[in-house]
Amino acid sequence: MEKHLTNEVLDKVFFVDGSLRDIYVLDVNLDDWQKLIDWLCLSDWGIEFYIDGQKNTNKITNVSKLFEEKKDKSVLLSIDIKGVLINCHFFVEGELEFDLNPKEIKGLNEARSVFEFMSKLSNILGKEIILTEEDILENPLVTVKSDGTLLIDI
Repeated sequence: MEKHLTNEVLDKVFFVDGSLRDIYVLDVNLDDWQKLIDWLCLSDWGIEFYIDGQKNTNKITNVSKLFEEKKDKSVLLSIDIKGVLINCHFFVEGELEFDLNPKEIKGLNEARSVFEFMSKLSNILGKEIILTEEDILENPLVTVKSDGTLLIDI
C-alpha cells in the first residue's frame, strides 16, 4: 500500500470542497452487516452508536435489531479510526455506506488509516470496496478488490 500513498493521492482523493467522501460495499446482506458489527466490536477503534441523535449506552451486537430500530428512528454508527470519523447510517440492508470528512485527512497517516480500514473490511467480507466523492457511486476514486488489492483510480 505504501507505494500508492503520495501527496498527489491526498490532493486528488481527499480534496476539500465541502462534500464528504463515501465508502461503499455493494450487494451485501444481513450476514455481512453482522460480520461488520462483530469485527468492529472486537477492534481497538472507538465505536459509538446513536439512536435519534442520542448516544446509545447499551452494547449493540445484533444488526437485525438495529434495522428494526431504523424503521422508526435514525441510527448512526460512528467509528473513530485514529482521529478520522467514519460514519455509517444504515440506509439500506443491501449496501454498506460510510462517509467521512476529507478535512480530517491531514496527511499520509490518516489516508493510510482509511485505506487500512477498507482493506480489512474487504478481507472480512470478501467483497470489493470503493471510495467515491459524495453520492457519486459510478466514479470510484479508490477501489479495494476482494483480494485486498488497492487501486487508486485517479
